[in-house]
Amino acid sequence: MKWATDTIAGRTIIVLLFGLGTILGLAHYLYQKGIEREVAIGNVERLVDRLIFLSDTITTLEPSMRDEAAHRLSGGPIELHWAREPLATAGGSLDSETAALRDRLIFRVPKLTGGGLIIGTTRTGPVEHGTNRDVSDPHTTLLSLALADGSWLNVTLVKVLAARSASPSILLSAGLGALGIIAISILMGRWLTRPLDRLAGGARQLFQTPMNAPLPETGTREVRTLASAINELQHRISGLLTARTQMLAAVSHDLRTPLTRLRLRSARVQDLETRQSIEADLDEMEAMIDAALEFLRTDKEAEPVEQVDLVAVLQTIADDAADAGQKVEVRAPRHLVVRGRHLALKRAMTNLVQNAVRYAGSAIVEASSDDGGVRIVIRDEGPGICADQLETVFEPFNRVEASRGRATGGHGLGLTVARSIARAHGGDVVLVNRVPRGLDAVLTLPAALHAVEVRTG
Repeated sequence: MKWATDTIAGRTIIVLLFGLGTILGLAHYLYQKGIEREVAIGNVERLVDRLIFLSDTITTLEPSMRDEAAHRLSGGPIELHWAREPLATAGGSLDSETAALRDRLIFRVPKLTGGGLIIGTTRTGPVEHGTNRDVSDPHTTLLSLALADGSWLNVTLVKVLAARSASPSILLSAGLGALGIIAISILMGRWLTRPLDRLAGGARQLFQTPMNAPLPETGTREVRTLASAINELQHRISGLLTARTQMLAAVSHDLRTPLTRLRLRSARVQDLETRQSIEADLDEMEAMIDAALEFLRTDKEAEPVEQVDLVAVLQTIADDAADAGQKVEVRAPRHLVVRGRHLALKRAMTNLVQNAVRYAGSAIVEASSDDGGVRIVIRDEGPGICADQLETVFEPFNRVEASRGRATGGHGLGLTVARSIARAHGGDVVLVNRVPRGLDAVLTLPAALHAVEVRTG
């Protein structure tokens, strides 16, 4: 049901079904009312013809034969009685059909005007039972027509209610119309959304193209305008990143000259401990500059997009850690292949693994894939991170514990770089605390990277 309200195609179907359904329903109602009106007019006309014919026939007979003839001429919804007095009593309101019958009779037989036609309730008391009780039947109408000799032809009309049932042909046409509307809506929705899908797919694949490679500006005017805006935004972002990198590179170049002079001057310091302390600070400054440049450097044009076996990369990272005396365990299928930038993905996963090893002593890496994409979880048994710092640690140069030395804590760029690479591939990196202790670093990559998982047989 969510698809019907969350997509353009679904909303198009709902709007068309509601709009056309309302129009068709109203048209059918008006058509049905028109048919009923025509049928009612035809029935009134035929009934007037029959009443005029019956009254003329009864008038030509002898009075002694009229009542018997009236009974014989009765049939269907009409029951006839001949009498010296009218059996109907005028009064009460008339429905539309009875009023139309009265008006048509007076139009056809003008002499009925002025009391020659009585329409009302059945007065059975004085005639049949010797009482004055009026008996009214809502399903019948009594008409008393004055004949030429002053006697009366009393006509009891039974109201026949028309059965209101949907015709099979109407139901069939309505069903076919609904199916047609749905089919047209689906085609229209696909026609409208296909350019948007292509645009979204192109936007997701931006990381697979060289920097500043524009999106194709095709489709409807609105889609072309949106593609043009994205291309312009990409161009501006690229310019800002380039300017920022160039500025920092220039600052780094300018800083290296005074740093070199400081190194020369520190060599003249006689106190060994002081000289070593100064040199350590200078090394740290150069390392920070190099780390910042590495973080801002873009490898998008230098490194192509290719098939990357993430399991092989993780196993390489684990082997390197083992050579360094670190404990890293990989739990994954035999192969997990995606399209991406090999060195960038390796750098992101290395940063996450080393972050776990640095602060917890060991790491367990679990990799899997499903319809939603690739999921790599780096687990450690460390103390975790405060909940209010799970996001702030991704900020550049931000470290959880200020007391940690640079030798063990790095420069605060590892998580920042990992998340930046993951998001450049359309994924993300998040941190999740475990209970009672431990931290999970979850790296996700989208299904658009075409993951292929091969398990051990």
